[in-house]
Amino acid sequence: MQEKLSSLLKDDIGSGDVSSALLHERLCTARITCKQACVLAGMEEAQFLFESKKLVFAAKAKDGRKISSGKIVAEITGLNTNILGVERTALNVLGRMSGVATACAKAKRVVSGTGSKAMPALTRKTMPGFNLFDKKAAEVAGIWPHRKNLSEFVLLKDNHLRFFSGAGAAVLAARQKYGASKIIEIEVSSGEEAVSAAGQGPDMILLDNFSAENAKETVAELRKISNAKIELSGGINFKNLKEFAAAGPDFISMGCLTTNAKSVDFSLEMVKAD
Repeated sequence: MQEKLSSLLKDDIGSGDVSSALLHERLCTARITCKQACVLAGMEEAQFLFESKKLVFAAKAKDGRKISSGKIVAEITGLNTNILGVERTALNVLGRMSGVATACAKAKRVVSGTGSKAMPALTRKTMPGFNLFDKKAAEVAGIWPHRKNLSEFVLLKDNHLRFFSGAGAAVLAARQKYGASKIIEIEVSSGEEAVSAAGQGPDMILLDNFSAENAKETVAELRKISNAKIELSGGINFKNLKEFAAAGPDFISMGCLTTNAKSVDFSLEMVKAD
């Protein structure tokens, strides 16, 4: 993650900050202010970015905390030219991660409010090149980030199943190859397919694009015949989240937590110069 952050900063600076090159170097203090209520995420990343340019970073708030508009979240001290060179990259990372964390925290709050024990989760619909940071933001908000990469566990989806005789055969092949060394999850599109897959003992069964009513019926059926964890996915958003939570799954994955996440607005202002 540090390498990725360094790369982001290098891309932004390019061959040099030609605007800041016009300034006389001076020791300065700057403050980062959150301009809208959010769940804060990305403070460790911001600290790394500023400290990579020999700046002193003092956090005034912690990741995972609810932050009100106008809250000062950090104070940075060091050369003005270095502060200005890092400013936009750090604010962009803070903004994106806090936006994702805020959406994830909302999903957790909505599900919890229904009395369901289901855990909201991300999908792999993350920002290209920013996957690890989106996933970390979800963890900061207290939800399941799901797979961080394709090697973490087996998830057999519809395009995989085209190369097997059925969902059960796909699970069997995965179990024969990986044994108990990998979690095996199978995506199904019907109750019949779910029951067939359950017979081969997957660790997880993903009900994809089910209606809330069909999901509830299938979850109830699977609970009778399998100990597999059950995940719901496909078209789930804040408008229908309560309905799907009532179906009784273990996990509810929501692409909108990343695809629709709005970046939180942060600003940096120089407040003192020596």
